[in-house]
Amino acid sequence: HVMTDQHHVTSANQPAAELGTLTRACVHIDAAARQLETAAGGDAFSPLLVPAGQLALIRGGIDPTIRAAADPNDHLEFIAHVDHALTLLDNVPASEGPPDLLVWTLRLRDLRDELHAAWAQQP
Repeated sequence: HVMTDQHHVTSANQPAAELGTLTRACVHIDAAARQLETAAGGDAFSPLLVPAGQLALIRGGIDPTIRAAADPNDHLEFIAHVDHALTLLDNVPASEGPPDLLVWTLRLRDLRDELHAAWAQQP
């Protein structure tokens, strides 16, 4: 297990072999949060900032050092990023993640369910 520099910025499209599963999950979570912030368009009262903040909190809880690079070639919807993150988190060996990884994974799953429900109600 190789330690990496603190605050490394990675792209969701970076070759998977270069990144650990946990790192890739965090990149997807951060990318989803960034997309919601962008969609809010600077509106401080946008309801999109609530899940964006929750995503940032979850990502910080898992690993505060990992951020996603802004990726102009990112064509995934934010919800797809969340789904990818959950799939990756389900495959992280308990020995690799923080001791409370399961708590963060469950929180992310709850948030995803809320987002899916809210998205379904969009006109």
